Amino acid sequence: MTAEEFFKELKRLVDQTPPAPVHQVNTENSELTDHVYYCKNLTYCFDCVKCQDSIYIYDCVNTVNSVDCDYCFESELCYESVDTFKCFNCNFLEDCRNLTDSDFCVWSTNSHDMFGCVSMHNKSFCIFNRQLTEEQYRTEIKKYKSWPPEKIFAEVEKIRATLPVTQTHEANNENSSYGDYVYFNKNCYMCFDASHNKDCGYLYDCGNHATSYDSTYSTAQELCYESADSGHCFNCNYIVYSGNCQDSSYVINSLNVKNCLGAVNRTHAEYEILHRKYSKEDYERISKEILSDI
Repeated sequence: MTAEEFFKELKRLVDQTPPAPVHQVNTENSELTDHVYYCKNLTYCFDCVKCQDSIYIYDCVNTVNSVDCDYCFESELCYESVDTFKCFNCNFLEDCRNLTDSDFCVWSTNSHDMFGCVSMHNKSFCIFNRQLTEEQYRTEIKKYKSWPPEKIFAEVEKIRATLPVTQTHEANNENSSYGDYVYFNKNCYMCFDASHNKDCGYLYDCGNHATSYDSTYSTAQELCYESADSGHCFNCNYIVYSGNCQDSSYVINSLNVKNCLGAVNRTHAEYEILHRKYSKEDYERISKEILSDI
């Protein structure tokens, strides 16, 4: 079989297979959601992994008991926050890490009991970048929390306008200088919204990858190339909406396939080419012919 014949047959399989109404994998009690994986008790949530008991969250990982959050990772009890990492019991955060019991903060890290602060690090009991004692903070915070949000945001913007904008949002990386919103990566290049990856390049919205390239919205991959919305795959290429796959290529909306070439909406399949079963020897011979012609 030539590569041209292979792709023609693959297109036929794709065209005759109805698309999945929603993409959910190992998800429980989650209505009105899509692209959610290993989640529980979600409503109106999208592109989430290992999240629980939340509403209106998007592109979040390991986020619990939160509402109206985007790009939040390993955070809990958060509201109206974006680009947070390991934050707890916080509201209205932007680009913050390791914050606890804080509200209306921007570009701040490793702090607790902060209100309306910008670019503050390793601090506590601050209001609009003013250092207070704990007693002063507990007294004054009651007044500021009664302000309407618009007034608080206006004060934060005044402080923000006086401070430089960080070129790259990153922390705890090793030899991973090029990219943005990257955390706990090693030997990675041109990655964005990526964390806990190693020896990878050109990743977007990916986590826990190893030696993988050109992936988006994927998690826990190794030796993979050109994957999208997929997870827990090993040595796979050109995979979409698939999970728990191994040694396979051109896989679409499939689960638990191994040594397959051209799989569409398949589960628990092995040694198949375009849904046709082969012996191990024939599969290796024919797949090699097709792939060498591409």
